[in-house]
Amino acid sequence: MKKSLFLLIPFALCGCAPANPGSDPVNPDPGPIEPGLKDKYADYGAFLGRSENNIDGFQDYNYVSIDFKEYTKESIQNIKAMGCGDVFGYLNVGSIENYRSYYKRFESITFLDYEDWPDERWIDVSNSEWQDFVINTLAKEIKNKGGTGVYMDNVDVYSVCIEEKRPTTGVISGLKNIIKGVADLGLKVMVNGGAEFFDDMNDKNDSIFNSVWGYHQEEIFSLIIDYEKNTFGKQEKEDSDYYQEIASIMKRKNKEVFLLEYTKDSSLINTIRNYCKTNGFHYYIASNINLD
Repeated sequence: MKKSLFLLIPFALCGCAPANPGSDPVNPDPGPIEPGLKDKYADYGAFLGRSENNIDGFQDYNYVSIDFKEYTKESIQNIKAMGCGDVFGYLNVGSIENYRSYYKRFESITFLDYEDWPDERWIDVSNSEWQDFVINTLAKEIKNKGGTGVYMDNVDVYSVCIEEKRPTTGVISGLKNIIKGVADLGLKVMVNGGAEFFDDMNDKNDSIFNSVWGYHQEEIFSLIIDYEKNTFGKQEKEDSDYYQEIASIMKRKNKEVFLLEYTKDSSLINTIRNYCKTNGFHYYIASNINLD
């Protein structure tokens, strides 16, 4: 639901080229998918803005992401009965919205407004009380309602702390504690974003990848231009290449990879489809940022 932190990071990872569709002679561009043809890689639905009163079409997806606060346990059971193999609950670990019932409890450990989201602030994930709350209250609620995994958002708090020149040692340990703690509950951890965090953890050969089931990235190819007007464009090449390389790292680590793109451009949609077909990735293309 959130736009991932816009990173301008030099592309210099392992000397590898970005995984552009059609650039690999072993896996050439498979060509455009005909309009209306069922695409098996479009088996993911991101519906974080929907409530339990609007689940039409969920049966078309093997994986769906929703905000569990809008759903009862019975609703989750109904969604699974429709044929959705995995239902991921939204879990915001790196920031906190002021409309959450627990906002006042943790307001004192927030440190910065979230750009483009005026009702939200970044939070200090090094705080042990926050870590425990995320794992043993929020994640357990998702599990108890019947969720099979979590859509873990705002791991990009790591990048925010780097930009703000805040200490990152506690942030790293905090994020790792949360990821591992949620995975230990038996939930599949699908992390949204966090490219720079996972890039650095990969450089260190960190074991945190053992607790990650899937990697989810917004705007690899598309770009939200105006949040209020729902206008979209094309992602900057440097950022697109970087995100593609992180996705390739995750693929090499045998993680499921998901793309969430915002566009109405048919040419860009074909680019996304072909890239996912070539790499065996899942994708969802949204026409608005509310994901409803």
